[in-house]
Amino acid sequence: MRLISAALLGAAATLPWLAHATTTIPDPTDAAASVPAIMVPSAFDGYRPYQDGEGPTWQQLNRAVMEKPMMKGGMKHGAMSATPVDSGDEAHLTHEESGK
Repeated sequence: MRLISAALLGAAATLPWLAHATTTIPDPTDAAASVPAIMVPSAFDGYRPYQDGEGPTWQQLNRAVMEKPMMKGGMKHGAMSATPVDSGDEAHLTHEESGK
């Protein structure tokens, strides 16, 4: 019991000293109040710009594309063709015929 009482008495004696150790926050409305400097690391610390690796030049790429044979019709299978397909349905009118 004496040990607990001595510990409580010691804590009570140091409490005022700990209370004064806390920093006070300056009044936010006081323009002349000093504020601590804040050190924030830059988002660009350690930034390295992107660099392309060694690759072919655009001239080499153009030659490589021109040397490949084109597919039949010039388009891949399943793609829409560039030429219109006649459906055989004459019921559809064009803009020129709609005014007649």
